[in-house]
Amino acid sequence: MGGFTSGVSEWLGLVSGLLAVVAAVLGLPPLIVRLREAGRNRSGKPKVLLPSRTQLVDRGNEVAQALQHLDRGEYLISIEGSIGVGKSALATEVAHRLAERRPARKPGHGFTALVWFDAHNSVLSLADLARTLGLATGSPALSAAPAEHKAEALRAHLADHPAVLVVDNLRLTAADAQHLIDFLRTLPSGSLAIVSANTPGRLPAPRVLLQELQLQYMQELLLREARRRSVPEIVGADAATFERIHRLLGGNPRAIELFVLACSRDGRSLSDRLGQLESGSTQLADALFSVVWQDVNDMGRSLLRVCAYLGGSADAEQLGVALAVPAADVGALVERLWSDGLLSSRQQHGVTVYTCSAALRLFVLNHTASGETVSFAGRLAEHFIARFSQDWEDAAGAGAHIEAIRLLVRDLHRHEAYEQCVKLFEVTLDIFFTLGLFDDRIELGWVAYEAATALGNDEQRSLALSVISSTHAVRGEAEEAARTAQLGLGIARDADSAREIARQLRCVGFALFRAGQAAEALAVVKNPQEDAEEIARAAGDPNNMIDIQSLVGAAYWHLGELDSCEQTVRRFLEACEQLPWERGKAYAIRDLAEVSLMRRAFADSGLLLRQARQIAEEYRDVRQLVRIDLTDARLNLFRGRLLRAHGHARKAAVDARQLSLSGEQSEAEATSRYATRALFMPWLWLAAYRRPRIRFTSQTVGGD
Repeated sequence: MGGFTSGVSEWLGLVSGLLAVVAAVLGLPPLIVRLREAGRNRSGKPKVLLPSRTQLVDRGNEVAQALQHLDRGEYLISIEGSIGVGKSALATEVAHRLAERRPARKPGHGFTALVWFDAHNSVLSLADLARTLGLATGSPALSAAPAEHKAEALRAHLADHPAVLVVDNLRLTAADAQHLIDFLRTLPSGSLAIVSANTPGRLPAPRVLLQELQLQYMQELLLREARRRSVPEIVGADAATFERIHRLLGGNPRAIELFVLACSRDGRSLSDRLGQLESGSTQLADALFSVVWQDVNDMGRSLLRVCAYLGGSADAEQLGVALAVPAADVGALVERLWSDGLLSSRQQHGVTVYTCSAALRLFVLNHTASGETVSFAGRLAEHFIARFSQDWEDAAGAGAHIEAIRLLVRDLHRHEAYEQCVKLFEVTLDIFFTLGLFDDRIELGWVAYEAATALGNDEQRSLALSVISSTHAVRGEAEEAARTAQLGLGIARDADSAREIARQLRCVGFALFRAGQAAEALAVVKNPQEDAEEIARAAGDPNNMIDIQSLVGAAYWHLGELDSCEQTVRRFLEACEQLPWERGKAYAIRDLAEVSLMRRAFADSGLLLRQARQIAEEYRDVRQLVRIDLTDARLNLFRGRLLRAHGHARKAAVDARQLSLSGEQSEAEATSRYATRALFMPWLWLAAYRRPRIRFTSQTVGGD
C-alpha cells in the first residue's frame, strides 16, 4: 500500500513538472496570474493594502464611534488629535475592521480594495492619489490621465471599483488643499475615506477626537512596550515612577514608545533617563516635534512658549499679556497652531483655555531661553497685580488664573523678583481663601515670607505669617497655627508696627478660638491694655479691624453671650458697608441669622440666611457656603423640617471635609445625627424647638 502511494505521488510530481515546463514555453505565467486575479475578484475578497495593525490601548470607544459613523452612511470621517496621540493606528484599525466585516462582495455593494496613502504631514495631490491607487489596483490609466481630468478619472475608477481610502498624516493648511477636500466630499457611491488629519476641523466630515491616555492606560502601554523591548526596570517600576513618567510625557502613545525605545538602547538607568527629561534632554521630544517646529513662525513659537511656561495651558488673556499683543489678536495666532495639531482647547470656568500636551511642553521648554520666561513672568505679574489690586475679592473671575498665579509666585521668587512675588501674593491671598485653596495659601505664604525676608520688610513678613497661621487654624492644625502666630507677633513687636501687632494679636486669638478656647481668644484680642480692634482702627487698617470683629462676634456667640455677639456683628456689618466689602457682609449676615435663630425668630433668620447665601454664591465663597448650609440645617431642624435639616447638614459635612474645615465638619455631622434621631424620637425635635441649641459639639465655627 505504501509503495502504491509513493508511486502515485511520483507520477503526480512528474506531471506537474511537465506542465510547468509547457507553461513556461507557452508564456502561461501571466495568464495564470490574470486567472488567479480574476478568481480573487470573483470571490469578492477585497485587496487589503494596509499597514499591519497594532494593538490599541483604551481606544475601543473611538473605534466604535468611527464604525458607527460609517454604518450610518457617512462616507468620509476625520480622525483628529495631537501629534503622536495614535491617529494613524486608529485609522488603520478601523480599516482592518471594515475588511473583516465585509468578506464577500454582492453586486453593487462592498468594495474591491482598502488602500493606504501617506501624506507625509502635507497635502496629498490628486496625482499622488492616482499614482498610489493605480499601482495598488493595477490600473495604470489613472496616472496616465491628464491633470485637468485627474479627478474625473479617479471618480470613474472608484465608481467601477469601490474602495476604502485610508489617508494618513494629512495636513490641510496649504493653499492648494481645497482640490483634495472637494474630491473627498464627492466620492462615488460605495467608496469611503478614513482620514488621519493633522489639521483639526478642516474636513467637512464627522470628527473622531483622540485624547491622550490616562495614567492607568499609559501604564498599560508602557509595560507592554517595555516587555516587548526587554526593559526590566520599567516592568518593575513602582506607582510613583509611573506617575512621574506620566507627568513628563503625558499619555502620548508615540512619546511613550520612543521613551521605551531609548531606554532599551543603552545601559543608563531609568532614573537617569527621567532625570534627562526633567533637566532638558531634547532627543525624545525632538523626534516628535522637530519637523513641525520648523514650520512654526516666530510669533507662533512665542505663543507656544507662553503656553508651555504656564504649565501647558493658557487662556487668551494670559497669552495676550505675556506676548504684549491685544487679546483679540490671539485668536488668529492660535488658529494656525490648533490647525497643526499643536494646541487643543477646552472650557474652564467659562473661559476657553488652550493646551499643549506634556510631551510638546517638554519640547518647547527645551527650546526656550530663560530670559524669555522671565519676560513672560514679569508682564503677567504686573497684569495680575494691577487687576486684583482693584478686584481683590473677585474669586469668580480669578478661577481661570489660579494655576498661573501659583506658578508665578514661585517663579518670581526663584528669579529673585521679590517685590513682584510679595505683591502678587498680597493681592490674591483673599481669593485663595475664598476658594478654599488652603494648601496653596500655606505653601505660597512661605514663599512670600522668604521673599519679604530677602527684602528686609518686616511688615510683609508679618502679613505672610498671618496668612499661614490663620489657614492652619481654620484646618484645625492648632500647634502649627499657634507657633506661626507667635513668630509673627514677635516680628511685629520687634518692628514696633501697630498695624502688624493688631494683625498678629488677631492671629493668636484666632488660633485659640479655632482650638475651642473662645474665652481665651477674647482675652487676647479684648485685652484692656492692648485692644486689637482699637489698635487696628487707629492704625487705619479697616480690613484687619473687620477680621477682629468677626472673631470677637463668633467668640461671644459660642459663649452664649448673644447680646454682645449681636452688637459686635452689627459693627462688623456697618464696617463692611462703609469700606465697602460686599463679600464680607455674608459673614456678618450669617452671624445675625444665627442670633435670630437662637431667639426663635425663624422667619427673620431664614430671610437673613438667603441674603448671605446670595452674596456667597456671587463671590464663589465656598468656605462661607459651608457655614451657610450648616446654619440652614440648624434652622430646618429647629422648625421641624427634619429631612431638609439632614440634607443640608450632610452637604455641609461633605464640603467641610473637602475643605479641611474640621470644626464645621464636626458640627455638621452632629447636626445630621440629631436630625436623624429626631425623625424617630419626636420629643428630641420638640426640645430643640423650645430651646434651640448654640451647638451640638464643643467645636468652634467661623471667626474668620
